[in-house]
Amino acid sequence: MGNEPTHFRRGGRQPVALRVQYSRGSALQHEGTTVDIGLGGAFVRGTPLPAVGDELVLTLRSPTAWEPLEIPCRVRWVSDGTAGRPHGFGVRFASLSTGQASALYELLQAADFIGPSATPGTPRSAGADPGGEG
Repeated sequence: MGNEPTHFRRGGRQPVALRVQYSRGSALQHEGTTVDIGLGGAFVRGTPLPAVGDELVLTLRSPTAWEPLEIPCRVRWVSDGTAGRPHGFGVRFASLSTGQASALYELLQAADFIGPSATPGTPRSAGADPGGEG
């Protein structure tokens, strides 16, 4: 019982690498990449790191959607890359509209058909050709 994780997720996540932008209010947008994503949240590698509790807008550019998907979220945890943890931050999505939930679901479904990563633990790139070299 002493080895239980210190945080829990309501939903599962899939390893998917997507380029994203994130911003706080009308502040300058920053670039990042998702490591994993699910209907409840995502882990993002990016600099600068936001603070825990910051409310952000995460803009995903998905190969399954015509328009970028803008999702309001709150930063739940941050890691500076020390103590063996990856550099980045975890977000929990705010209430999703029906359209946002549908677009995110389609993205996750498309990622599921791509197949496993070539290297265990390496995120799949949504929209990549599973038999190709890119």
